[in-house]
Amino acid sequence: MRKLTLPTPPNPDDQKYKSNALALSRAVYQWMSQVKGLMETAHNGNASPCGQQIQVGSFTTNTTLSGTMTGTQIANGLCSLVQTLTNKGIISPSITIGDTQ
Repeated sequence: MRKLTLPTPPNPDDQKYKSNALALSRAVYQWMSQVKGLMETAHNGNASPCGQQIQVGSFTTNTTLSGTMTGTQIANGLCSLVQTLTNKGIISPSITIGDTQ
């Protein structure tokens, strides 16, 4: 997840806004529009699944992994992880990614 840095809002004590409420309102509106755009862009980047298609076939669910496992147990654990990430929408079962909003 990327860090999101938002711009500083307009300061109502700034000399150019102290005696001009309309200028302050316009500056606040512009700031809010900019923040909204930044948040939507960040959300879309974080909410969209990975672009690589990964699918699992037949496997036995295995959520406990240890250092003394057979290849089949490791494969089942990996398939279980992939299926969990697919169910949460982190990995896409297809390479077509649409708008997430």
